[in-house]
Amino acid sequence: LDIEAVLKPPAPPPPPPPPEAPADEKDKDTDKQIEEHPDPNHLGDKERDETRTYTELLDMYSLHEFVIRKGQTLDNTPEFQSYHRSYSSNWGAIAAIILQLERLLTEYSIPLAYIDGKVVAKLAQIDMGTLTAEQLLSCIANRDDVTRLLRAPGRRYQDGMDGVYKAAVKAQSVVRMFLQRRRFKDLKESNFAALLIQRHWQIHQQHMVTRLRINKSLQKEEVAWRNLMDAFIRDWGKIKNEKRLIIHIPSLSYMPEQCSSMPFYNCFQNAQLARIIDLIDPNVEVVYLSPFQIEQEALQYYTRLLQMAGVTDISSRLQILVPENQTRLPLGLSLTKSVLYSQRNMKRLEALTKGKLAYIVPAVVSKEELQLASRLRVPMLGPDPAISHHFASKSGAKRIFELADVVTPIGAYDMFEEGELLVILSKFIAEYPEHPRWLIKIDNEFSGRGLAVIDVRRLKCLEEERNTDVAILREKVYLELKDYIGKKVKIVNQQVYPTWGSFMKAFNTYGGVVEAVPAECISSPVANMYIHPDGAVQLLSVQEQVLSPQYCSMGVSFPQTAVPHAAVRDATLSVGAVCYQKKIMGYVSVEYVVFSKNGQLRMWAVDLELHLTNTSLIHRLFQFATNSRAEMETGLCLTEHSETLHYVYSGLIYHPYIGALRHSVFFNRCKLKGIAFDTVERTGTVFHLVDSILRGCIGVLCIGKTEDDPVRMLSEAMEFIQQQLNNSSVSDEAESNFTNAAAAARALFQKVIAQRRGQGSRKVGRIQPASE
Repeated sequence: LDIEAVLKPPAPPPPPPPPEAPADEKDKDTDKQIEEHPDPNHLGDKERDETRTYTELLDMYSLHEFVIRKGQTLDNTPEFQSYHRSYSSNWGAIAAIILQLERLLTEYSIPLAYIDGKVVAKLAQIDMGTLTAEQLLSCIANRDDVTRLLRAPGRRYQDGMDGVYKAAVKAQSVVRMFLQRRRFKDLKESNFAALLIQRHWQIHQQHMVTRLRINKSLQKEEVAWRNLMDAFIRDWGKIKNEKRLIIHIPSLSYMPEQCSSMPFYNCFQNAQLARIIDLIDPNVEVVYLSPFQIEQEALQYYTRLLQMAGVTDISSRLQILVPENQTRLPLGLSLTKSVLYSQRNMKRLEALTKGKLAYIVPAVVSKEELQLASRLRVPMLGPDPAISHHFASKSGAKRIFELADVVTPIGAYDMFEEGELLVILSKFIAEYPEHPRWLIKIDNEFSGRGLAVIDVRRLKCLEEERNTDVAILREKVYLELKDYIGKKVKIVNQQVYPTWGSFMKAFNTYGGVVEAVPAECISSPVANMYIHPDGAVQLLSVQEQVLSPQYCSMGVSFPQTAVPHAAVRDATLSVGAVCYQKKIMGYVSVEYVVFSKNGQLRMWAVDLELHLTNTSLIHRLFQFATNSRAEMETGLCLTEHSETLHYVYSGLIYHPYIGALRHSVFFNRCKLKGIAFDTVERTGTVFHLVDSILRGCIGVLCIGKTEDDPVRMLSEAMEFIQQQLNNSSVSDEAESNFTNAAAAARALFQKVIAQRRGQGSRKVGRIQPASE
C-alpha cells in the first residue's frame, strides 16, 4: 500500500444525492399512474406487496453497507448477506477488495469502518487488481473518522505485542534501508571514482608511452646530432672557407614568464636583422628566421648597405622565413618554438638545407634550439643547452671568472634563501665599509631586470657607530636588514618585480649573487669575442657601455679609453680559453667595471653573455658600413687612410608613439635635419632597424672621426626623435625606455664637455657601473 498516499488529506466529498421521496408518496404516484393508465393485466398494490418476500425487499432497498470491525468483516449480518446475494455474479473480485480493506484496517488498528458496497462493486467491475490506498479509502463510508486514525503517529503499532513486533521490524527495516542506501551511494561513488582513476591512468599510461617514444626518437636524433657536431668541430678549418648555408635564428629563448613580461618582445627578437651582412662573404648563403613579416622599407635599407659594400646576388642568396603559425600561437612564445610548431616552415628549412653544408647560429640557447638542430640534422655554432644554462647564469659566470683567474667583485654566489642572503650581506657590509653600495642579482635574469641595490649609507646602525667591533656591527646590520630590508633596497626594474617580496620569491627559486659596487666607478667596458669551433679565440671589439641612471646599459661607445686595451684583451682571452674548455663556442661577451682605488685603476669582471649581443652585432655593422679594419694591439678601427673612427650606439629605443610616424616621412625629415650617413666619408648616422619604424623600435648608430662627433650626432638625433613625439606621449613611460636613453645620451654629452674642460675625473666618477 502507498503509505504516503494514505496520509494525504482526503479529497472533498461528492455532493449528496437529491433526497428520495418517501415510500407513501411513491405509492400515491404509482396509484395515480395506474388510475390514469389502467392495465388489465396489472395486479393491485396489495396483491403485489403480498407476493414479495422480505429478502427480496431487503435486496431491493438496502444501501448495501457492511461493517468491518477490528479488521474482520461482519458477514452474518442481513445487510452483508443481502449484498452477497445482489452481487454474487462478481463476488470473486469483490471479495478480493474486501480482503485488501481488511488488511489495511488491521494494519492501522481501525476499530470500526463502514464499507460502501456499491463503490466496492464498481471497483470490482473495473478489475484493477491491487488497489491504492486512496481507492480503498473511497470505499469507506466513514472516511473522515478512519483517515483521522490513519494519520495518528504510530497507529499501526498499537496492537499489543504484535504492534511492538511490527514497530521493531519497521525500525530495523528503516535502519537497514538507510545503511544500504548509504552503502549503495558509497559504492556508486567508489565505482565512479575507480572508473575515473582507471580512465586517467590509461590516459597517463598512453601519454607515458608516447613520451617514451618521443624521448627515444629525440635521443636518437640527439646522438646523431652530437656525432654531426663532432664532425663539424673537426672539419671547421675546411667549412669556414667553403660554400655554406648559415641559418640565423635570433630567438630569445628565455622562460615563458620572462618573455611575456618583456615589452616589444618580438621586436627584440628581430633586433639582429643586421645578421644578413654575412652575405659580404661570397661563399655564404643566409636563411634568416623572423618572428614577423618584415616590411620592404627595412629590407631595402639593409640591401642598400649591402650593395654599397659590393655584395651581389642578394635576392638569390638571402631567404627570410616567417613561421606560418606565429600569429596563432600564444604571446611570449620564443621564435624557435614557433618554428618547431610550424610544419610548413620546417619543411621549407629541410628543403633548403638538404644536400648543403649548413649550420645554425642561434641567439639565446635552450633545449628548443637543440631540438630544432636535431630535427634539421645540422650543427649549431653555440654551446650545448645544458652548459649554456649552467654558465650563463650570474653564479655560473663567477665560476668561469674564477677558473680564468680574472678578478671579480667582493661577493658571494649560489644563494637560494633570504636568510642566507641577509647573513652574508651583513657580513660584507661590516667588513668592507669602503663600498657604499651592494648589488643583489637573480641568477636567471638579464638586461638589468633582476637587479636590486642597497645603499649602506641609509642604514641607521652605521650612522650611529662607525668604530664598533666588526662582530657587533655585523649583528646590528643583520637585525636592521632583517626588519627593514624591503625599505632599504631599491629594485631597478619595478615593472617586473614591484615589491621586495616578489623579488625574493624569484631569488629563492632560481638563486642569485651579491657583489660590491666600487665607490669611484670610471667606466664599464664590454669585450666581445668569437670562439671558433677549433678552439681559436678571436677578440672582436672592446666597447664602453653608455649607462642609464637605472644601473643598466643603454648602448655603447667605441673605442674605450678608460683602461689599457691590453688588460681587457688578456682578461677576455683568458675567459675565452676557459669557455672553450667547458665546450662553449660561438659569440661570447664579458662585461667589466673599471674604478679607481688609491689612485690606481682596478678592473672587475661582472657578467658573461654566451650569445651574440646587439652591441657586438652593432660593431660588425659599423665595420661593414665604414669598411674599416680592426687593430688587435690597440683595439682601434682604422679607415683605408689609417684614420681612427669612433661611434656611439644608443641601444634599441622602444616607444609606442614611434610607430605613429610614417617610415618615409621620418627618413625624409632626418635628411633635411642632416641626420644621415655620408657614403663618401663613411661617417654619419646609421639607423638600427628591426622592421619598419611602425613597429615602434629603432636604434641610432653615430659614426665620426673624433670622439666628440658621434656624441654630438647622438644628442642631435635623440633631440630630433623627441621632437617627433608629442609631449604627452613622452611622459608615458609604461612601455618605453626613451627617457632612460635620452638621460644616458645627455650624461655622455656632459662627460665629453667635462673632459674638454679638464674636469673629466670628477664627472666620470659619478657614473655608476652596469652590472647586467
